[in-house]
Amino acid sequence: MSWRVNLFKVLRTKVKEFLRNTSLPGLKYVWDNSLPHWVQFYFGAVFVLSMFVAINQSLNVFNKWQSTPVIMGKSARLERIQNSPFPAITLCNMNKAKYSKVSDIKTGSLDYAMLQRTCYQKIDFTQYQNIKPRSKNDTFANFMVSVSPKCEEMIIWCQFGPTQRPCTDIFREFFVDEGLCCVFNLLHPYYLYKHDASYVRDYTTSKGITEIAVDWNPMTGYPKSLPAAYYPRRSIGVGVSNGLQLVLNGNISDYYCSSTNGQGFKVLLYNSIDQPHMKESGLPSMLGHETNYRIVPRSYSAISSIRSIARSKRQCIFSDEQELLFYRYYTRRNCEAECDALYFHRLCNCIPHHLPLIYRNASVCFVQHFACLARAEAQLVDGDTNACKELCLASCHDVSIFPDQFAIPFSQSGVGLRNKIFQNLSIDYIRENMAVVNFYYDNDFIHGYVRSSYTGPTEYMSLTGGIMSLMFGFSVVFIAELIHILRYVIQFLFCFVFLHIYQLLHYIEFVFVFLYVCSLQI
Repeated sequence: MSWRVNLFKVLRTKVKEFLRNTSLPGLKYVWDNSLPHWVQFYFGAVFVLSMFVAINQSLNVFNKWQSTPVIMGKSARLERIQNSPFPAITLCNMNKAKYSKVSDIKTGSLDYAMLQRTCYQKIDFTQYQNIKPRSKNDTFANFMVSVSPKCEEMIIWCQFGPTQRPCTDIFREFFVDEGLCCVFNLLHPYYLYKHDASYVRDYTTSKGITEIAVDWNPMTGYPKSLPAAYYPRRSIGVGVSNGLQLVLNGNISDYYCSSTNGQGFKVLLYNSIDQPHMKESGLPSMLGHETNYRIVPRSYSAISSIRSIARSKRQCIFSDEQELLFYRYYTRRNCEAECDALYFHRLCNCIPHHLPLIYRNASVCFVQHFACLARAEAQLVDGDTNACKELCLASCHDVSIFPDQFAIPFSQSGVGLRNKIFQNLSIDYIRENMAVVNFYYDNDFIHGYVRSSYTGPTEYMSLTGGIMSLMFGFSVVFIAELIHILRYVIQFLFCFVFLHIYQLLHYIEFVFVFLYVCSLQI
């Protein structure tokens, strides 16, 4: 057994030598036999307590790093509004069908069913389930185009910045959940959609458009090389005179049905690559009023180093990280629109006219689907849709628009109106049918927010290293010392195990010899 005693003596000598010479203050007093026992105990207790506190605080830092790996703060750099597109604007007439176009439609006919759907009337559509289109062009979308107010009838005067423009040059007819509406400064379908048949979602006259369509997205911005005139158009400057000014005609004498309980228009501002949700998010613009929308933009960006963090923890998605079925660019609203399209396709085997045509061979909903659509819209929530939308995280690079809206009524009789287009109109007609809408910035800069790592490797090492060093003087040098003493511990364990195995083999050999001798004697 002397070899065990010798091994433990060697190990004890090395440990004492390590503790006397270690860079950690306090440990050298623990094994110093020249000191009183209470002093040794005191320093030992202080070291253990300090080590416990340091490890506990370091774990708190680690847990906070794991639970909040990304923080959002204000960007140190202000971005000028001229570097970004003017917001996309969708403008819808609350009148969903012109009386002059639908007054002769007979009750119970195919057109009557489409008219009730256009006007959001709740009727029994089951009687139309077996009706087929009369021709290839007999679609619900084409019916809405034929009965809805046109952009050129609704928007009668336009000025963007200092230049008056023909409204058909800058507005396109476009389908949203509110019906056929007019859109300004939206990205061209070639850049916005993947499918070649994108005209299904972009009904536009294309008359007189002089600008060239270019690509844009919040992550990379505009292309480096740009033509002289292009869209999405950049913001020009601050104030009403540098924004978009419109004169609208509601033409209430031709009202048939409204999407709300009133008359007027709905407006929605958003960035140029988004899917608009006009029905739930549109802002009203009243007839007989001048309504101003002061644009308050916010931009969101992210440093590239957070790509290594799981999406579920950073709670955002880079636009090149996730492919959508229909849209070229990822945004939360585009992703949720595709989830809605999947929902209707799953329940009704068709996709409503305003949602993305996620499959090339998918059917656009027609009259025979209206009963199913009504049931699906009443529910609009199921487990698969919820699971789909939970994956639609915010974009890491995004631009959100928060309009500040206020309105003033038109002048009473005897007071002249500023816009020359009103000169040949009576005050009563203007107050009952007309509206002026202005969109403008009141600030030259966009306030940005940036997502960054709460603690990167350098910050984490600094925090934990500072705690360890403060509590018990831990340093990288101590790690080298620890590796050095561990070398002796490993040697001790190796020798200890090896000698035990050797001793065990010796005993086994003795037993075999004993049994052999016994067998010979027998």
